[in-house]
Amino acid sequence: MQRQPPFAFRGLEAILAASLPNTGRGRWEALSLMLIIAATVCAWPAETEPAEKPSEAPKELSLDELVKLEIPTVFGASKLEQKTTEAPSSVTIVGSDEIKKYGYRTLADLLQSVQGFHVTYDRNYSFLGTRGFNSGVYPNSRVLLLVNGHRVNNSLFDGGFIGTEFILDVDLIDKVEIIRGPGSVLYGNNAFFGVINVRTRSSYQINGLEASGEVASFDTYKGRVTYGTRFKNDVELVLSGSLYDSQGPERLFYKEFNTPQNNNGIAQGMDDDAFKSLFASIAYRDFALEGGFITRDKKNPTAQFATTLPDPVSGTNRLVGTIFNDPRFLHTVEQAFMNLRFSHDLSDTLGLTAQAYYDRSKIGFDLPSFVLSPLPLNSTVDIGEWFGMEIQLKKSLFERHTITVGGEYRNDFRQERRNFDVEPFKENGTVKDSSQSYGAYAEGDFALFSKLHLNAGVRFDQYKEFESTANPRVALIFNPFEASVIKAIYGTAFRAPTFVENINKASELRPETIDSYELVYEQGIGDHLRSSVSGFYSEVDSLISFEGSGGLGQYRNLEGARVKGIETGLEAYWASGVRGRASYAFQQTEDRNTGRILPDSPKHLGKVSMSAPLVKEKVFAGLEWQYTSHRTTQSDTKAAGFGLVNVTLFSRNLVKGFELAASAYNLFDRAYADPATFFHLQDLIERDGRTFRVKLTYAY
Repeated sequence: MQRQPPFAFRGLEAILAASLPNTGRGRWEALSLMLIIAATVCAWPAETEPAEKPSEAPKELSLDELVKLEIPTVFGASKLEQKTTEAPSSVTIVGSDEIKKYGYRTLADLLQSVQGFHVTYDRNYSFLGTRGFNSGVYPNSRVLLLVNGHRVNNSLFDGGFIGTEFILDVDLIDKVEIIRGPGSVLYGNNAFFGVINVRTRSSYQINGLEASGEVASFDTYKGRVTYGTRFKNDVELVLSGSLYDSQGPERLFYKEFNTPQNNNGIAQGMDDDAFKSLFASIAYRDFALEGGFITRDKKNPTAQFATTLPDPVSGTNRLVGTIFNDPRFLHTVEQAFMNLRFSHDLSDTLGLTAQAYYDRSKIGFDLPSFVLSPLPLNSTVDIGEWFGMEIQLKKSLFERHTITVGGEYRNDFRQERRNFDVEPFKENGTVKDSSQSYGAYAEGDFALFSKLHLNAGVRFDQYKEFESTANPRVALIFNPFEASVIKAIYGTAFRAPTFVENINKASELRPETIDSYELVYEQGIGDHLRSSVSGFYSEVDSLISFEGSGGLGQYRNLEGARVKGIETGLEAYWASGVRGRASYAFQQTEDRNTGRILPDSPKHLGKVSMSAPLVKEKVFAGLEWQYTSHRTTQSDTKAAGFGLVNVTLFSRNLVKGFELAASAYNLFDRAYADPATFFHLQDLIERDGRTFRVKLTYAY
């Protein structure tokens, strides 16, 4: 057998091959661009600057502040503010400054740029893959999504939306905390592969009126108005509203429908996307009340839920289900939340936090379909409503130890699926459910020695009718030398069967569980660089999987899956204003019973991003390169690997109060596709080619 090079070198070979355009000139242009990036990273003058705080407006930095790279802080890892180097997890922070300089349009864009993550788009929802795992059934149902610490995963399939259906306008984001690994020790159900905490900009950061408008490819338009202020009586207020409308590509071709009766496989004007969103926050001293709302309508060009069945007469397969290229096929999302929080220091060493919340989610689709002839337009609507409360106490001991204890109650008082024909109207049935859950947790951070910390905790949950579960997390954090951190982490998590999964189950479903082990090494290099290497291994038991196609199938528990891999990252900051981030991930996720690599699981991910000032403090250029290796589809074919280049020019204060940004995405017009979900007749869903966006923001 021929000896193979190490996986890292094989990954680099694949990266280079997939990233370069097919034409000779294009390949050389792309290769030159990549070499320029590498040379710039290695050779930029050694001036120093700490990380620019994304949570604050640009300001002049003192000489002391320019000495070394700043370590960002994270709240979501332990429900207290701490440096990322002290957190019991592998953490990445992406701030508002990066959102602007790289032209991120959605949370999905932002997460696609992050180490070890990839995003799949099925022309309806964006699916987040982490450490090689993407369920491919319902979006993001194994990652917990928070807004300012409030859970925004819905109660229907327990997923968190990250595309245009995300409840928060990306312009309102101060920073995003990406916390890898199980988080059930603090958050209970569904903090399975990680926790993403989106933190919003405060009133003093906005400090007045903002208005922005943008124009993009495919007749895409978006507008936003935001107001933030702090009154003399200490009341802080943030109000924001956004409108978005996109026609999408005029023509999309799907070979699976290439027949005359299906418009020769061309979906014509079928990719419309529109949303309206609101966000409000009001705070007074120890109290804060905030809420958000979004309504989003999306046409579906893929004829999702179409399938083939044998014709009883001819014996050949024929198309049934969704009618292709029918403009009545519409997906809708409505989501709202309200959260009241109280935080107060009872003494110098004891703090209290309490919150109460209410959420509502409505997800539906209108489905034009046929079997032997067209059927009445059918509509399915899922509605979930829930409320809950949480209380937490934090105690400091001897200025070296911190203990956090808390309890949570949640009531999913409405879980409902209703199905009916639209014209003529006919009720076809309603399924209802409700549940209650309880949780209690305790976590401590203990300084065993001056350079060794122990972070340990456990949470007990009683979820619905399932047996109570206990989920621990233990992390040893060692600082052997200055700027060096070694973390050894063990944790578990659980994910209970969702309302949607229980509707269509083959047999009684058991909760999924995960045991995860991770070793992280982080190292500061001089005053400008910080590197990280992490190795991880996880065992998933009782994995819930959908078996079927085109929406015809059932959910059942499989034996489980095995996840293992390595992630490396490098961050760089210079006083000149140059900053960059590079990462590489090798990951392997397989069915533990068969050894089959799970669908939509790339082995190799590579990311490089760099921003630099073209005119000091005025004009910046942001450049990104993102590589995803080949992935297996649901039918065991392959989606080819690809590399993308995105470029953004961003200016601020060329004219006082104005910001202008122009972005090109998929600059070299790379053709690529994502694996489709179980609910598609297609094996691959093609993504967009080169697109553009221009955005203007005014702050007064």
